[in-house]
Amino acid sequence: IQYTEDQGQYCYETPMVGEPVVTTGVVTHVKPGSSPYFFIQDPDNNYWSGIYVHDTSVNPDVGDKLELAGTVNEYYSFTQLIDVTSSSTISNGNSINPISISTGDLGIACSFEGEGYEGMLVKVSNITIEGIDEFGNWSINDGSGQTMVDDYFFDGDWPSVSIGEEYGSITG
Repeated sequence: IQYTEDQGQYCYETPMVGEPVVTTGVVTHVKPGSSPYFFIQDPDNNYWSGIYVHDTSVNPDVGDKLELAGTVNEYYSFTQLIDVTSSSTISNGNSINPISISTGDLGIACSFEGEGYEGMLVKVSNITIEGIDEFGNWSINDGSGQTMVDDYFFDGDWPSVSIGEEYGSITG
């Protein structure tokens, strides 16, 4: 749905904006709080296979395999499904192993490599906190280049970290 080789005006916006689609995926995260927005991912692919679903008509649990019909949208270069017209639960209790990547694969600036992981459950390992901005976002690095971690989809109390701390892995 979101694959493109054209960087576009911002950062690899899908050419499918406004098109109706039907897709299947396993729910990897449900946004905490009152809005049941969530991510789905194709468990059989390691790249270009996740998407955010911004619609309140579906209230899934992590691990639900869903079939959804909706409309493709871009929100500040973030590909999402909106206006879900139908949904069905295919199965429950499914798991998806996070894709192990390097922090340099994601990076901070817009890149084709990083865009392919948008909406996917990923894991970075052996990282060091290199910076914390005024919003509490962390700059992390495993030696391959920096990427950023923020709390927008975090469920619970955001951990307090310090520059220089090292972590075995972070998944998100």
